[in-house]
Amino acid sequence: MIIIGHKDGSIEKASNARFNQRVKGHLAHTVIGGEFAVGSDMEQIAFKTLLGSCVAIMFYDMEAKIKGMNHFLLPHTNSSNDDMKYGLYSVEAMLNEMYKLGCRKQHMVAKIAGGADVMKLGHSKDTIGFRNVSFAKDFCQSEGFRIMSEHVRGEHGRLILLANDFETFIKVTQKSETDAQISADEAKLQREISKAPVIKEYVGGVDLFDINVKAEPEMEIELF
Repeated sequence: MIIIGHKDGSIEKASNARFNQRVKGHLAHTVIGGEFAVGSDMEQIAFKTLLGSCVAIMFYDMEAKIKGMNHFLLPHTNSSNDDMKYGLYSVEAMLNEMYKLGCRKQHMVAKIAGGADVMKLGHSKDTIGFRNVSFAKDFCQSEGFRIMSEHVRGEHGRLILLANDFETFIKVTQKSETDAQISADEAKLQREISKAPVIKEYVGGVDLFDINVKAEPEMEIELF
């Protein structure tokens, strides 16, 4: 059973029987923008996602062998709206589900991926990617999670695959049509965030990416 947090805040418990996509020999579930997934290694289901300026924070309990991956679009909102596209709500909701399964903070480690400057705005602190990465790092530091590794920023999208034992693979997208589509989506998101204040640190309904494994039949991905 895999626990999926949806964009509207609902939580679904999904049977393994529904997952039939394979990536690098793994049965896989796609985590789209504004969602998260949590599952035990015993389930034998990997998590995958496609990131532009968005960020995925991945957690793993080294004792319980439980992993989680989210995909958030913006750091947080000043409103009271509980929307999974915002990093703060997404990561807290995901951690709550992991704790319910028996995870303990002292046994957990993290990895961070994403936050690319796909619109090539010069790595400004005002870009969505910069803010998302800063939030992810600040959250983990403030909450006491050790970041084992990170693969962030740059100018291209990333395909991420999270498998058992926290084995994590990445492919930086090089296809021009893929980057072009990501850039178009990023332009819309940039307009949404342009009036928001810069998030300097963490203090204690948009579906951008719906990827099909068949679109990348010869994925060459490596560990990070």
